[in-house]
Amino acid sequence: MNFQDLQIFLHLADTQNFAKTATQNYMSPSTLSRQIQRMEEELEQPLFIRDNRQVRLTEQGEKFLQFAKACLLYTSDAA
Repeated sequence: MNFQDLQIFLHLADTQNFAKTATQNYMSPSTLSRQIQRMEEELEQPLFIRDNRQVRLTEQGEKFLQFAKACLLYTSDAA
């Protein structure tokens, strides 16, 4: 997992919309979905609950959200 993965995760957590996040990150929704699935496999935890109408964070996703924000904040402060 890299910083771009964290940024995309944060964007999706914010928009709660695969199509919008994919478009704004210059990728297809299916590519975004695979990227999120890879992150979930790496973490061995589901980060999002997906259905036809909405996307929302799981409890583990909420915890990972705090981690991702802290990581990106730390790296921006260190630069």
